[in-house]
Amino acid sequence: MTKVKTSAQDVIMARRRFLGAMAAAVAAGSGLYPRGAFAQDQAWAMRPDADVDQINFVVWQFGNIYDDIAAKFEADWGIPVEKIIEPNIDPQIAKLTSMYAAGEDIDVLVSPLQTMASYIDQGIAAPLDGLPGLEEYAADMTPLARSIATRDDQIWGLPYLSIAWNFIYNSELLEKAGFADTPFTTWEELTEQCLKAKADGVSNHPLLWVAGAAFDPLPGTWFAQVANRGGRIFAPDMTPELGPGSVAREALQYFQDSFLKHEIADPDSLNLKFLPAVKVFNTGNHIYLGALHNYYMNVVNDPAQSPIAGKGRIHPMPGDGKTLAVTWYYMLSEATRDREWAWKMLQYLGGKTQDGVYTQALALAKSSMLAPGYTSVLNSPELREMWSERVDVDAMLNIFDKAVPYPEVVPAVNEPWYPQWNEMLNVELTACLRGQITPDEACDNMIANIDKAKA
Repeated sequence: MTKVKTSAQDVIMARRRFLGAMAAAVAAGSGLYPRGAFAQDQAWAMRPDADVDQINFVVWQFGNIYDDIAAKFEADWGIPVEKIIEPNIDPQIAKLTSMYAAGEDIDVLVSPLQTMASYIDQGIAAPLDGLPGLEEYAADMTPLARSIATRDDQIWGLPYLSIAWNFIYNSELLEKAGFADTPFTTWEELTEQCLKAKADGVSNHPLLWVAGAAFDPLPGTWFAQVANRGGRIFAPDMTPELGPGSVAREALQYFQDSFLKHEIADPDSLNLKFLPAVKVFNTGNHIYLGALHNYYMNVVNDPAQSPIAGKGRIHPMPGDGKTLAVTWYYMLSEATRDREWAWKMLQYLGGKTQDGVYTQALALAKSSMLAPGYTSVLNSPELREMWSERVDVDAMLNIFDKAVPYPEVVPAVNEPWYPQWNEMLNVELTACLRGQITPDEACDNMIANIDKAKA
């Protein structure tokens, strides 16, 4: 079978069609992604003209979702699906890049934020502009999902999931500490409540952080604090905002003080990534857990997984609640065997199935409380009813409303040198929180490490 690649001319023509549609929309006063600008009605239900022997996707394991969606695709369209599923993110990245280097067919892939820019710059991923029905999806995407998916006026993926950083508290322990249902509203109040709880013997370490060294856990907890205080790690031109007097240093000083000066933070936090931290929190020995992703409320309040089920409450970051958030995406490959069929598969993973339902997004939201990247799904009564069993839905949605996209706080995440710098960042943060260096020294080292990461 002849392999069909997306040429540079295809991309240029797609871009021209996209820009032309945008210009028409602006002239009509209908906004950036109007309904019907260049879409075909019910594009997700239309069969492509060409035929293919099979279609594939390269993903990491998440329950049985890929078996289920592949079976539905095969039943709906009669096209076999090759499922290339790795156990987690790192081997999936390795598998994907090795397949691309070897010239193998890749139709659809999943990407966390840290690899999106690299896939785009290397040509592994292809833009979606010009594909039928895209503007329908773009119009329905949440502002968070649409902003991160857009680069150079092109859409590069359909949402896999959206996550926002927040706190969780144990309502029973908070009441024992004398604060009933009045959790902190400022960083200072967080410290005061934890100090009182510690002094009264309610909890030896009332505060548990997600602070295990890895790409997102420890850096994300710090980044969320910086974002909440109105700061950034980098300016848009990649100048670090880590110097003396910076918001980043202020947040890091608070972070360190919780361990060393006030001794309210559990030292074991430095060994805990997301799920392990939740499991420790579920033992019922801590009042607060932060900062972590919203969907872990599904674990905290699940009677089958948590001894404190029913006592966990989601809580926003202090002050105005500004926080960090991100969306991950399913992307179309530049190495696809057929662009139209690959688009069909991409929609099954990140959009609508033949029946016009957001099948995958709904399944993930129901089973795991993973926030969908589409407004219509996020606001559906069906989802609200199910989520209400585990979380205050209005409180969680309000956290998303106050969220700042990850790339606005850490724009360097899209730079090729960022993964190396992130590894160095984890070393500096850990040393600082252990008291081996000061926050000022840590930030000075982070600045110096930028050139090292680029080398």
